[in-house]
Amino acid sequence: MTRRIIGAGIAALLGLLAVATPAHADYKDDYLAQAGPVAQRVHAEYDVPASVALGQSTLESRWGQSGLSVDDKNYFGFKCTSASSPGPIAIGCHNHPTSECVPMPCHPVDAYFRVYRSMEDSFRDYARVLTTSSVYAGALPYRHDPDEFIRRIGPHYATDPDYTDKVLTQMRTYNLYRFDSSTP
Repeated sequence: MTRRIIGAGIAALLGLLAVATPAHADYKDDYLAQAGPVAQRVHAEYDVPASVALGQSTLESRWGQSGLSVDDKNYFGFKCTSASSPGPIAIGCHNHPTSECVPMPCHPVDAYFRVYRSMEDSFRDYARVLTTSSVYAGALPYRHDPDEFIRRIGPHYATDPDYTDKVLTQMRTYNLYRFDSSTP
């Protein structure tokens, strides 16, 4: 009887893992093949490092696998300023559960997130916010130093105290810097 219960538990766990794991092993390459050129176009338009945009988007969207990115084309976790105020590029707002770390400890909350027509619009809105908000003005002189750029915006961008290190890890592990020097 005990073996049957353990076996059923392991089978259930394996089933959950199969659902939580992308259908194929190349999903990260697929994401970069799609998002890389978009990040490069946005870099050309706004002079925001493509490597940073990609690093943040891989983390924020779980490589394009999150519900927010799949359903709402929101690759950066951008919230609406209110339930009915998506900003100038987004087309609406949807309520989603998330977590916040201010005040500590991290805790679950519901928040309204921006909805976009396309990945390109999400990336454009990201770059627009970074280049027009006074919160990120201190990062702009470091546009050609991606590591310093994310160090300057990271503490303002997310409430996760390890956010900047997580983005830097993505940038380094997957050599996202290669997208800074390439053309779209």
